[in-house]
Amino acid sequence: MKPQPTLAIEAMTVRNPLTLGHELAGTGALREAIGRQVARLCFQMHGESLRAVVLTGSLARDEATLVEERNSWRLLGDAEFLLIFQPRASLPPKVAMGFLRQNIETSISRLGIAGEISISAAHAKYLRSLRPHIFAYELKNCGQVVGGDSEILTHIPCFSATDIPLEDGWRLLSNRMVEQLEVLEDLEQRPKLLPPRLHYSTVKLYLDMATSFLLFAGQYAPTYEERAQRLRMLADTQPADDKAPFNLRQFCDRVRECTQWKLSEIDCDTSSISQPPGERDCTWWEEAVGYAQELWGWELALLTGSTGEVGNQELLKRWMNCQPVYRHFPGWLHVLRNQGWHRSWRNWPRWSRLAWRAAPRYWVYGAASEVFAQLPGLPEKAGTGRTDTDWERLRAFLPVILESEKQAHLLGWGTLAKEIAWNYRTFLAETVS
Repeated sequence: MKPQPTLAIEAMTVRNPLTLGHELAGTGALREAIGRQVARLCFQMHGESLRAVVLTGSLARDEATLVEERNSWRLLGDAEFLLIFQPRASLPPKVAMGFLRQNIETSISRLGIAGEISISAAHAKYLRSLRPHIFAYELKNCGQVVGGDSEILTHIPCFSATDIPLEDGWRLLSNRMVEQLEVLEDLEQRPKLLPPRLHYSTVKLYLDMATSFLLFAGQYAPTYEERAQRLRMLADTQPADDKAPFNLRQFCDRVRECTQWKLSEIDCDTSSISQPPGERDCTWWEEAVGYAQELWGWELALLTGSTGEVGNQELLKRWMNCQPVYRHFPGWLHVLRNQGWHRSWRNWPRWSRLAWRAAPRYWVYGAASEVFAQLPGLPEKAGTGRTDTDWERLRAFLPVILESEKQAHLLGWGTLAKEIAWNYRTFLAETVS
């Protein structure tokens, strides 16, 4: 069983690994400690069939957030690893990967590090097939080979940040908005202070709103610190008639606060950033929701070439109509394989109608965006099942309507939010289709 550390949120001390003052102190020491354990266990299980183990994400950039708890550390978020196998080796099944992940998490817990590990498997041809994309750019420029072929990342084609499609930034923002729905239940009891899970999710939202905006502004950078600096430069030179969706100076201040919290030693309650202890509330989160709603629509307007007053849902329909039909089907094939060809036959007519209009990703984003549009007041309606939005209509957008939740209209918006999050995690999070 994985360890489940308990921690009083008021006692947290969040630090960057570079500032640690214990036996793992030193540049990248925690990254190296986790990387060594992961590489050892991966090669121990797969032997010569494994070619390389690559660390990616914020931990690879030494930008992960760790929380000190007595004699151990807890990693917020997860440590992401990519296993590259030899050309003739078969990729391991999900069950084997799950077993390996559990072994790794248990192993690093013995080092005094608690955290979730994310691992995926591929061949080198996957790297060669990567096209301009935020993930591919950060993997090539910031990824760390922790075991095996040290040149494996050279298989990724070279491209510049300006080659990354603008839609990739909009998708990143959409993903973070969906992840907000996963933790909204923390607000159902109307807490006076921002709950820790929602705080961390909102930090991620702010940081990736900056990522998304900078991509559209032609100023994308792969690290949080670089992004904060570039955003500040744009904010300092923003003209009065600028067409940005909001005041960049105020937005930049929030992003800088989140960046400092993510990268620097902070001796404060993680449920607050800018407000002093004793005066914390949810206004900081509400402000983030407002920025996200404005940015999401602004980016869709640019993608579709729309001008004037156009609602977000109409903009999404226009963007869905811009997609060639052949791009709809890979995502639906993934849904079909996941659910089973024969077991899912009852869904075939509905899937056919949806597939003709758009890929699953856009339907999930559409449902999520309409729920998100009800924020920040939505949690106050918990349990009432009544808003201005037709939840049953939105449920029909989702690839899979969970069998155990057929009466979602009686349970309120919370059930729909969970179903959206489930569809996102099951069908979108690990794919680009």
